[in-house]
Amino acid sequence: MSDNYEYHYEGAEFYCYPNTNVLINKLGIKDKEKLNKFERKIVAVRILAFMENPPKPTLDFKHICDIHKFLFEDLYEWAGKIRDGDFMFKGDSMFYRACFIESGFNEMYGKLEKENFLKGLDKDNFCERLAYYMGFLDALHPFREGNGRTMRLYFQQLAEQAGYDIQFSKTTKEKLLEADISAFNTDYEPLIALLKTIITKNN
Repeated sequence: MSDNYEYHYEGAEFYCYPNTNVLINKLGIKDKEKLNKFERKIVAVRILAFMENPPKPTLDFKHICDIHKFLFEDLYEWAGKIRDGDFMFKGDSMFYRACFIESGFNEMYGKLEKENFLKGLDKDNFCERLAYYMGFLDALHPFREGNGRTMRLYFQQLAEQAGYDIQFSKTTKEKLLEADISAFNTDYEPLIALLKTIITKNN
């Protein structure tokens, strides 16, 4: 990933080994490329395990924390816990302050609940509303690392519960990132268009 998309994080230097941008990890790896390699392999296995035996999708705050913990607990002590510190930046994007993450998520959950978790919508309306919530959750960015992978599983479960299937493998990481950035900035059309190409109605 380009350095333009490295995280910059105020008041949370304790996540990394001193004088580095390498996350403190249970494997004791202090080389960033090596850590990234091991993380991809370990988390890929955990994603497969999750998809083979998914937990009941309550979709509440505890649920998304549990997803993150399941994916990353072999690597990080803080797996499943919302990030500490203050402001968090990635490129030109500034995410929610850490102290407002849980209340922000609960606001989102309340809206989803009022919309019956998007059940009963036709595909076009489903994609439109899903894009809104994906942009909302991206702005929250609840965790220090692993937000994208956690959120994709969360929204795949939401979609399945609403009668749809999302195949993120049908697009590229670059296209999804570009569409996510647009949604983060409240321009949902690119993400809506992308979602329509990777979402199908379940039989």
